[in-house]
Amino acid sequence: MIAAKPQATATRVDEPRSITTERLILEPLALAHARSLTRFARLWEVARFTANIPHPYPPGCADNFAKQSVEQRRSGGGWVFAVHYEEDVIGVVDITLSPDRRNGELGYAFAPWAWGHGFATEAARALINFGFGTLRLDVIEAFAMVENPASCRVLAKAGMRRIGEQMLPAPARGNDILCEAYRIFWTERLA
Repeated sequence: MIAAKPQATATRVDEPRSITTERLILEPLALAHARSLTRFARLWEVARFTANIPHPYPPGCADNFAKQSVEQRRSGGGWVFAVHYEEDVIGVVDITLSPDRRNGELGYAFAPWAWGHGFATEAARALINFGFGTLRLDVIEAFAMVENPASCRVLAKAGMRRIGEQMLPAPARGNDILCEAYRIFWTERLA
């Protein structure tokens, strides 16, 4: 038997708050993170597996992304976090909310020097818990290019279920891309 979710309006979180995991600190993205973000977002090996990171990476792109992230957070449209490991920003992880604020889409990008250490999975789990526990979402979805099996493994290890494949627009790539689609419902919330 599935428990009924308490009826409540979507929760709006106004104050920036950090999320701490066993090894990471997820800090709401701000302009101060732009330089660190540029260090890895400018690399083709990162951009090629994203729909929205342009390559070559134009000057000021990280500044604009940080400013848009702050505005998105203030308007209730979603959250972007800088992922810190020790003293280094090693990635970003975000959750973009649907217009009714009931569903979210998880995304992330990490520096190549952070790949293969479980950081993306750890950050994704933390954001899933934030989405269900704090934002009170009903469902969280995520998409990974089929040509990026490492990202597909991250989503599976984070507790999401693969639900199929889907073509999605990739403005930075100039065409649509084939992605694996993943989903998790609040009833499957991680411990």
